[in-house]
Amino acid sequence: MRQVVALGDLVGRIERLEIRCTRCPRHGRRQLSKLIAEHGLDVAMPELAMRLAADCPKAQATSPADRCFVVFPQLLDLPVSPNRPG
Repeated sequence: MRQVVALGDLVGRIERLEIRCTRCPRHGRRQLSKLIAEHGLDVAMPELAMRLAADCPKAQATSPADRCFVVFPQLLDLPVSPNRPG
């Protein structure tokens, strides 16, 4: 059983995904449909975070505490999907 949220799990629930780095001022929103077109329905959110952080100057920082760390804040407020075990 899959325990990780994928982009496809968000279809019909949100139109734009909030993206924020916890270690730098980078943040914004991207249309879910464009993210799916670029990365696919099955990409898990941790993998998407790594892909989105790849071009950040802090992505390859020597210290893990300094590396770019992407989060999706609005996902914390979404109710559990009826199609997923809660």
